[in-house]
Amino acid sequence: MKQLLLLCTILAAASCSPKTFSIVQIADAQLGFDAAVKGQEPGAIYVNDLTYEKECFERAAESLRGLKPEMIVFTGDQIHRPLDQEQWDAFSELLTLLPDNAIVKHLPGNHDVLISEGKVDNTPFTSRFGEDRFVYRKGRFCIIGINSSLIKHDDPCEDEQYEWLKKTLEKTDSNCVKVIFCHHPFFVSDIDEEDGHVAIAKDKRKKYFDLFADSGVSAVYAGHLHHNAEGEYKRVKMATTTSVAYQLGEEKPSYRLIVLTRRRGESPVQDLMVPVLK
Repeated sequence: MKQLLLLCTILAAASCSPKTFSIVQIADAQLGFDAAVKGQEPGAIYVNDLTYEKECFERAAESLRGLKPEMIVFTGDQIHRPLDQEQWDAFSELLTLLPDNAIVKHLPGNHDVLISEGKVDNTPFTSRFGEDRFVYRKGRFCIIGINSSLIKHDDPCEDEQYEWLKKTLEKTDSNCVKVIFCHHPFFVSDIDEEDGHVAIAKDKRKKYFDLFADSGVSAVYAGHLHHNAEGEYKRVKMATTTSVAYQLGEEKPSYRLIVLTRRRGESPVQDLMVPVLK
């Protein structure tokens, strides 16, 4: 029942009420991941077969054309191999299926860039989508996207991005509803969990989440895991969204619907997962 009510709220948001703003997060479309997994099987010959991811994306796009969200945010790993032109071309073609009215934003994941010895080369991403971060404001809503690979891989440009993020939050009205999007989760379920290969390093998490909490950020949305996860620190939600295609957990290919609201008595940020395949 709660999911049904939330869906109704999101659909209402699509009518451009000034007190709501609807966003769809698409994580890890990662065209070519299924082919890469199959190519590692004993005796297999790699074939750049993008059929599965394309089907999932097409189903998601069909659903979104009916929903008509105000914004769609891709939180990284658009494709699997950053120098694979065939994968990029297929992804570009799929983007034409999205609803025309939506504002579309892209953030880089680790598979969209080149990473070597603590240096992130964003060229494969920025040559196609421009900046590797964004801020979008509408009324009293503020949506911010950052390049988490800079943080995850200790790139020298991390400090500059942090200062940009800090100044962006400082310039944002304290009464605004604020959310952050990125590729890597800062943590999976607990900010004090031990380091692993999937999340931001433990010694950096509280620096960022203290900034988020002090700045009134309601939630951080990430991907990367190919399964759902959730945690919280200082009342800032950390939500990880599973892939819209290839799964590494028990979830189904899905996207996340998010509604920001300034309606009295309602949580400023509400969300739910929407499967694209049965």
